[in-house]
Amino acid sequence: MINNLRKEFEKVYFSNISTTKGLENLAGNIGVSKNSLRRFLGKIKNDSQLRLSTLNLISARLGYRDFQDFCDSFEKAEVSLDFELLDIYYGLVKGEGTRLNDRIFQKANFYFAEKILSNPKNLQEFIKRFAENEEALEYVLAWHPFYEKAAQKEYQDALLKLVKITKDAHIKVFAYSFVFYGRFMSENLTLEDASDLMKKIEQQVVKMRKENEVYMCFPEARYTIAKYFYMFLQEQKSAGEKISGGYILKNLPEKGGILFADQLIFRTYVSSGLNALQRHEQADAYFDKIPTEKELRKFAEENPHLQANTYLYKITRAITLFYLGKKSDSMAIFDSLPIDISDGKNFPFDTKIYFELQYYRLGLQLYPKREDFKQRLELLIRKTQFTFLNKFLC
Repeated sequence: MINNLRKEFEKVYFSNISTTKGLENLAGNIGVSKNSLRRFLGKIKNDSQLRLSTLNLISARLGYRDFQDFCDSFEKAEVSLDFELLDIYYGLVKGEGTRLNDRIFQKANFYFAEKILSNPKNLQEFIKRFAENEEALEYVLAWHPFYEKAAQKEYQDALLKLVKITKDAHIKVFAYSFVFYGRFMSENLTLEDASDLMKKIEQQVVKMRKENEVYMCFPEARYTIAKYFYMFLQEQKSAGEKISGGYILKNLPEKGGILFADQLIFRTYVSSGLNALQRHEQADAYFDKIPTEKELRKFAEENPHLQANTYLYKITRAITLFYLGKKSDSMAIFDSLPIDISDGKNFPFDTKIYFELQYYRLGLQLYPKREDFKQRLELLIRKTQFTFLNKFLC
């Protein structure tokens, strides 16, 4: 099992280290002696056994509680779901269309989605078994944008599989846009690839707006973020020259008829995307009217399945304010936020790591001497492969 831990550690930490000095710095950063690290990596050949405390510390630096937690998680890397049960469960909804108001069904689907998406073997088996069940693929993949895996090929392939069989344009907008997002954040998106994806996204956006009488806030936000990221790539290609008239897309109806909840979600996610591009003035402009605490509480009460978005709004707003020079206002919001967001009831598995990235990104800016903030952000970036965020570690 130690060999498996070594492989994961090398993949996350050691792939870019080729010198003795680099190894020594890494040992200091993670809190083990250089000889213990060299022994763990097989650089020292002797009969000394690694201490459990060293294995626990290395496991913790990979996001596990301890070495035992790593072992337990590794053993679960095989198919760990009763797919015969899932055949029955999702077989009941095949051809029936998806629905939101069946709370009992959705609670079970949330549980299954987490187990499927968190385990590569489960995801592989799920795609194989339900390749012709559009509802099953939509419930698991489209309803749960899994940020932790967004940059990974097997997850992106699953989203592109969904694109091929779904009839709904808004699902295609989401899937293409989230693939775009994962590739951009992991810096694996060429301008040519981005151009091809944008054409597909925009074609489906036109169809989506014709197919739906209501405003589709999540896919509209995903599309807008992809559009901004595409514009950013174009600017980089033209040696940093800003595109005329850029960064003013709102994609909200000019007149009434859009719910407060939809506005909050759209503006929050797009503002967060603009903050990632360091377009903080534009991120600020998306909130021409700042929601009150009363409005945020009402939003959470009326939309319990979306209440985590109030947290995202606050951390997004705090990031924007910080970079606009309003540090005290930013700090006041930051200090009011819960530090532990591991509670699955309030912070769902699919977006939790995205919220954490925002929290520790801002925390490191507000408290640059907090080494724990820096280490946590480094770990989250490695875990998601969102290397685009490495500039915030400087």
